Amino acid sequence: MKKATALLVLAALLFLAACSKPGAKSADLAQVLSQMKGAARNSEMMDLTGDDLMPNYGIDPADTRQFAACVDSTGTKGDEIVLMQGKDGAAADRIRQKLDLRYKQKQAEMKDYLPEEYAVLKQCRVRQDGEYVCLIVSPRHEALEKIYADALGL
Repeated sequence: MKKATALLVLAALLFLAACSKPGAKSADLAQVLSQMKGAARNSEMMDLTGDDLMPNYGIDPADTRQFAACVDSTGTKGDEIVLMQGKDGAAADRIRQKLDLRYKQKQAEMKDYLPEEYAVLKQCRVRQDGEYVCLIVSPRHEALEKIYADALGL
């Protein structure tokens, strides 16, 4: 009887494991950003550091496990790539809120000042996948989002 019960429990665990949805795999965001910068075709992208998180995004660096980010340095393009992994789900939610605010800020800035870049921005978005959050703004956003999704195994 004990063997039968143990086998039933084991079978149930295997069934549940097989039916569970796999989460995003771990990704090296610095490496992902490097691939994206090559695909973005904007040679004027400037990398950001941890010191830029709070003043530019209002994000506490303690909320991040890792991040990689760059922005167009000319001020004439809206290109911006921000990749972050929160230290946990709650931190990722806070990061998402801050990147949503950044996205809205970019909309307000570009709407009248850079209408062509605003049209690009409207096609872009903030995306959250578990602990990973990204803001990708580029005319090549679809190709960049594919690199991101592939890196996370989505």
